[in-house]
Amino acid sequence: MENHLAAAKDAALDIEKGQPLPLKNRGSRIAGLDGLRTLAITGVTLFHMFPQVFKGGWLGVSLFFVITGYLLAYTGEKGRASHGFSLLSYLWKRIKRIYPSLIIMILMTVGIYSFFAPDIITAIRPEVLSVLLGVNNWWQIEQNADYFTRIASQSPFTHLWFLGIEIQYYLIWPLLYGFYILIEKISGPKAGTAFFFLVGLGAMTVMPYDFKEGMDMTRLYYGTDTRMYALLLGAALGLSHAHRAYDGESRNRKKTAISFLYMAGIVLTAAGYFFLDGRLPAVYEWAMAAYTILFLLLLVWTADTSLPFGKWMDNPLFCWIGKYSYGIFLWQYPVIFLFRYMKWEGIMPYVMETAEIFLIVLLAVWSSLVENLLTGHIHFIGHPRKTFLKALAILLISLPAFPFMVYGCRGLWNSSTERVSDMGEMKERFAENEKMLENQQVEAIPVPEETKTKSHPTLDHVACIGDSVMLGSAMDIHDVLPDCYIDAKVSRYVGAGLGIARQIENMGLLGNTVVIALGTNGPLDGQYEGETRALLDYLGPERHIFWVTVHCPATGWQDSNNAYLRKITQEYPNVTLVDWQEAVTRHPEWLGGDNIHPNNEGTRAYAALIHDAIAAKM
Repeated sequence: MENHLAAAKDAALDIEKGQPLPLKNRGSRIAGLDGLRTLAITGVTLFHMFPQVFKGGWLGVSLFFVITGYLLAYTGEKGRASHGFSLLSYLWKRIKRIYPSLIIMILMTVGIYSFFAPDIITAIRPEVLSVLLGVNNWWQIEQNADYFTRIASQSPFTHLWFLGIEIQYYLIWPLLYGFYILIEKISGPKAGTAFFFLVGLGAMTVMPYDFKEGMDMTRLYYGTDTRMYALLLGAALGLSHAHRAYDGESRNRKKTAISFLYMAGIVLTAAGYFFLDGRLPAVYEWAMAAYTILFLLLLVWTADTSLPFGKWMDNPLFCWIGKYSYGIFLWQYPVIFLFRYMKWEGIMPYVMETAEIFLIVLLAVWSSLVENLLTGHIHFIGHPRKTFLKALAILLISLPAFPFMVYGCRGLWNSSTERVSDMGEMKERFAENEKMLENQQVEAIPVPEETKTKSHPTLDHVACIGDSVMLGSAMDIHDVLPDCYIDAKVSRYVGAGLGIARQIENMGLLGNTVVIALGTNGPLDGQYEGETRALLDYLGPERHIFWVTVHCPATGWQDSNNAYLRKITQEYPNVTLVDWQEAVTRHPEWLGGDNIHPNNEGTRAYAALIHDAIAAKM
């Protein structure tokens, strides 16, 4: 006992003198991290639920990456100081942390969707395998699943790209940590920490270096190489913290200034959640990196025991949310996607959105209890009866879920490759049509002046501006409008329309008839209403504009976009609707496996619908 007291006194003296504590003498819990997790999961959840309002809530993912890198490094150093580093023990802990709740969520989701939305899970097996193998981010890149439209490959598992990067980082961490240990033995811990900082800063340059104006952001947003810098910088901070003690006196003189900076950091984070649209070029050029640095500073100040922020962020509510943040993350998109797909959100908007949040939290708590039961974390020392009763209660509560999980296994087993094949054919069609559109720039003939001045629409020299739905139909549109000019691209949203119209005008190819097919990849009203109207105002009242309605049932903007387009036709008499949504509702056989893009029969019908709409106005 005397030895323990002496060690404690020595440790207290070390703190007073600002000397590093031996790692084995430090507590395992870092105050305030649950508060930062709460900040992160709040942003992500708001982005998933209200993407038109919280356009930058995806920033919470970067904060999660920083926290993960930090904790992995800090706890690794702490564990190595006390009992060494065991690779098998490390991997087993990661497996227990990730997979029980993940598998429960996947089986339940597939089982429930088997009843409510069977079309969504008809070919879900390849995606589920990519999730379980930790490569879902690369799978989604290959599928071209733009996170900011979330409609290219409709799935309740779209959000799990994040888990793919985390799993990949977990796998390479022992190698990175081995480099750190080697450098530490040669030059000390500061040199090892500097190594991580330098590698993290180098990795930070990959995203802005690869960014090109007008490119599809999917590769940049999902790429392990473009996002790992947040994990590496978090790791550098964790290693630094593991070998540092804070000087309370020197910090005390700076508390007022740091408090101001801390609150400013929280306000900047909230502002980013509201305003930082992931489609903005600035995000990939500098903003994502800048916010990552901000999150590192928040973590530094939160973990500093001489400052009050850790205690502030350790309030009971934040601790509770932080405890269940992983489960909340896992369950939120399957729940939100189902409500949106079934159009339940529109029945009683505020009530149903509250129900979504309640259901997400309920499922997160339940799956955590089941996970604890499976991993043996439910145990009352000296009270086997309490342990048995709690385990029994969890099993009884879980009974209604078991049939869904069985159906989930059945759904995965019966999953076909039809949709995967269909998506492959769609990609080939896109590639062929893109080549055709490149060639048309060379062959395009400027619009004759007499065509520009005609008072009625013409089938000659039609300019078409659209997204992937138009791109897939481009060849068929050229068949019915032989000398038209088409500019269509995957994942294009309405904000790009004005720039494209100007380009076509500069090329002399903008006649008196224009077809627009934008609105599949994002809202037309609200935040983007100005861009929608700017496009119409630029085209002017003399041109005849034919706007194609959208069909994207799993998004939150299909119905609102089509309603807005009908409103536009009343305000702009020169705008005519081409009602693709109404037509495809009557003919679902025209759609491919993603229930958005037309198949071969559908592309012909899409082109004919545009042709007939123009001809009817002549």
